[in-house]
Order: sequence, then C-alpha cells, then structure tokens
Amino acid sequence: AVIPEFGVKVGYRVNDRMTATVGYSLLYVSNVVRPGEQIDPVINPTQLPVSPTLGVFSIALALVTITVRVALPLYQTLFTILFGYALMFLPRALISLRASIAQAPVELERAASSLGRPPLRALWATTIRLSAPGAAAGMAMVALGITNELTATQMLAPNGTRTLAMAFWSYSGEIDYASAAPYALIMVAMSLPMTLMLYVQSKRMAGR
Repeated sequence: AVIPEFGVKVGYRVNDRMTATVGYSLLYVSNVVRPGEQIDPVINPTQLPVSPTLGVFSIALALVTITVRVALPLYQTLFTILFGYALMFLPRALISLRASIAQAPVELERAASSLGRPPLRALWATTIRLSAPGAAAGMAMVALGITNELTATQMLAPNGTRTLAMAFWSYSGEIDYASAAPYALIMVAMSLPMTLMLYVQSKRMAGR
C-alpha cells in the first residue's frame, strides 16, 4: 500500500499570549480493510450529558472567559458563536452517527471490495448508505437543539442578534404571551419535520 501525506498549516498571532493556528492534513491509504466489531453498536446512555443546560452554560462561560482575557477581538463574534455551537452539539450528532456506522456490517464492504469495487466506492455503496439514516437523525437532533438554544446564544452572539428562542424568551419574560406565541409556533412548526424524521427512524430500527 502507498501512504502519501500532505499538510497545510496557517498561523496568526492574535496577541503576545495567544496564537491561532488552522491546518489540514491529508493522508491517503491505497488499500485498507475496515476491521469489524470494534465499535459497540448499542448507544451507551452513560455517554449522554446528565444536564444539558449545565454543559451549555459551562462551555459558553469558558468561551467568554477565554475571549475576554486572551482574544478580545473574538468576543461576541460570529466565529465564537459557531465554535460554541460546534462544541455543544457535535457530540450529540456523533452519538447517532457512531451507532449507525457500528450497525453497518463490515462484511458488506469487504464483499463489495472483493467484487472489484474500489475502496471508496465500496465504502459509499455499503457503510455510508446504511449509516445515512443515523446521520440524518443526528442532524435532526442538532437542528432541534440549535433552534431552541438560548443560554449560549445570549452570552456569545454578537450584539443585536435576535433568534426565535431569544424573541420568545424576551416577550414571555414581559408576560406578553400574545407577542411570544408566533415565535413559539414557528419553533414548533420547524421541529415537526425533524421530529417526524426521528420517529420514522426509531420505528425502522425497532422493526429490525
């Protein structure tokens, strides 16, 4: 097998105490076999956060502290809020993706390779196609969480940012439920397709 490697790294000195570095490394292996039975196909409930609100608050507070003390230009910027969302919701997506990939039999990928398909095409035709519903379920869970996320958005978003959750919280805090109702209705309407997707996926998995 041939294993060429290519890497690119760009750095920027923010101040005397902090340097931001972004890089990407590409490693290509011409001939590999994915080992089976290395990932537990059952979702471990102990890996789920016990208190999502506490976790969100901790991440948001940590980002506020870091940006204020060592990277003030990044405080309340679009980059900071997107980075915070990635830290908060990426584990939620990976839990579903991990379980769906684990349930895709590795023997199918090996059979596709033995029939003459290149490794990438074999991976696409078997593992990726079988794990796509789990990936979609993870995306739906992340979308539901971002739609009604409030704490981190208030702490990290740029000034003037107004989301559905922030508008609902603002009007409901003023006891103006008539003005808050449209925002609640929009959030419920946005969650219906994603909730239906999760329901269909759970019924399909239960049928297996």
